Amino acid sequence: MIGEFAAALETCATIDEVKFLFRDRIATFGYNASACGAFLPTDRGPETHFFFQDWPPAWIELYISRNFVAADYSVAEARRRIAPFTWLEAKAQRTLSRAEQDIWDTAIAWGWTDGLSVPIHGPGGYFGLVAMAGKEQPMPPSLRTLLHQISFLTHERCRALIGLTPVADPQAVLTHRELECIRWVAAGKTDLEIASIMDLSQTTVKTHVDQVRRKLGAKTRSQAVARLVLSGLS
Repeated sequence: MIGEFAAALETCATIDEVKFLFRDRIATFGYNASACGAFLPTDRGPETHFFFQDWPPAWIELYISRNFVAADYSVAEARRRIAPFTWLEAKAQRTLSRAEQDIWDTAIAWGWTDGLSVPIHGPGGYFGLVAMAGKEQPMPPSLRTLLHQISFLTHERCRALIGLTPVADPQAVLTHRELECIRWVAAGKTDLEIASIMDLSQTTVKTHVDQVRRKLGAKTRSQAVARLVLSGLS
């Protein structure tokens, strides 16, 4: 089944084709709404990229107008988890705030009594998520594994079609000297101070920092430092 689905995904030339294929497959398991996207780290906070949102238009409008995204506990849980989880499982393990409970109550009113979230983590703080909504149902390991695989393949096909790449992992792309320089920048040191600490010329320090910005795709030093912090290397 997975091989067949993967082959079908490869023939999809647009995001809409991926969305419809995913919709048909998860409908077999009782899910009738879904979304697929990524949250890329920036110095201003996570930047949201929705590949597709296959929800009723009225729900999307409600979700935006009531700013549900700010209190969506399924997204918060996905950030700190690796494995797929149902919304009821996550709900049972945390005390919902008033705003989180409001989202849950509203979803139930729309007929969604449970859902499944599949976190996707990558280098440089990359965080992707596939979510699907439906009715509460048994979730045997075989079904969880199948939906995990289908979701991961769907996310990867969307990412490939859009050309969205994970943020570069600083430890993988920076030299030892470059990493050391940007760490001193993160500590608030000037180029002159870093030159003295590392026994380098001020020009060499500036060259190293500029290389860090280029390699990490950052426009400013502060953006480069933010990506270093998000990668856990500061």
